Amino acid sequence: MKHSQVLGIVLCYVLGVVNVLSAAESKAAGGKVYATAWFGGEVGVVDLNTGKTIRTVKVGVHDHNVFLSPDQKTAWVTNNNDGTVSIIDTATDQVSRTFRVGNGPRHTFISSDGKEAYVTTEFDDAVAVIDPGTYAPLATIKVGRMPHFALIAGDRVFVSNFGSGDVSVIDRTNRNVMGTIPVGLGPLGAGFAKDSQRVYIACHAANHVAVIDGNSLQVITRIPTDAGPVQVTVTPDQKHAYVANDGAGTVQKIDLANNAIVKTVAIAPNAGTHGIGFAADGKLLLLTNTGNNTISVIDATKDRITKTIKVGTAPEGIAFKRP
Repeated sequence: MKHSQVLGIVLCYVLGVVNVLSAAESKAAGGKVYATAWFGGEVGVVDLNTGKTIRTVKVGVHDHNVFLSPDQKTAWVTNNNDGTVSIIDTATDQVSRTFRVGNGPRHTFISSDGKEAYVTTEFDDAVAVIDPGTYAPLATIKVGRMPHFALIAGDRVFVSNFGSGDVSVIDRTNRNVMGTIPVGLGPLGAGFAKDSQRVYIACHAANHVAVIDGNSLQVITRIPTDAGPVQVTVTPDQKHAYVANDGAGTVQKIDLANNAIVKTVAIAPNAGTHGIGFAADGKLLLLTNTGNNTISVIDATKDRITKTIKVGTAPEGIAFKRP
């Protein structure tokens, strides 16, 4: 066997390209996956059953993240270098509207009642509050330096500020910043555990996840991670969280009962593992890999890669629409 053939087999194994989902598992998963492409200016729409891209939707320059509205009828795409948000109609998978929102939009988070959308604008050091029904601006809230991620937790909004190494806490009622919490260098993505009222912040340059008590607004512990934690999300059953580490090309599972890493799943050293989300009622974990232009599908019950899907250039954001 030639050296190139051996290398190809090894790479396929490492990246999990071989699809080991059973037919029953694939059918149970269903739905569509939306993935941004930072260097492509597009969003790929993937059939989760087949792993095939069924449509490519052109959006703005450096599209960073995609977030589905609570009714899953629209997908909000933040276009960082355009200063815009593109709205994709998920019934047709076409852009229905594009509007300006500020300089350097990174992430959108929409309240569960669908009344408010919070968009971080990193070059304005602010969060734009948008009416999801009319797309009209409701407010602009000044926060820390280079805000990245906004997360709604009850009647508060937690905003990670990458440039200032802290989290701004906004009162949703009066839209005032009620406190600022130092968390560590380079905070990015965040997750919320409703049962414990704790907020988990991935601190990219500190290599830890900071755990904030949502009542006292204090950091109660810091969980060491692999290099470059980017995004963290809590499982639907509230028992675990997963953190994607782009510096190590891994995803790690956190036991929320004791705030400790209990499992590390290696994607690939050059994977640049970034975005994170769930499908199939939390049974599947979806990860974007900016370094090798793929999505990893992980069986969250066994913590193993079951499928690797090729997508556009440098995928970062990911969202799942139920079938």
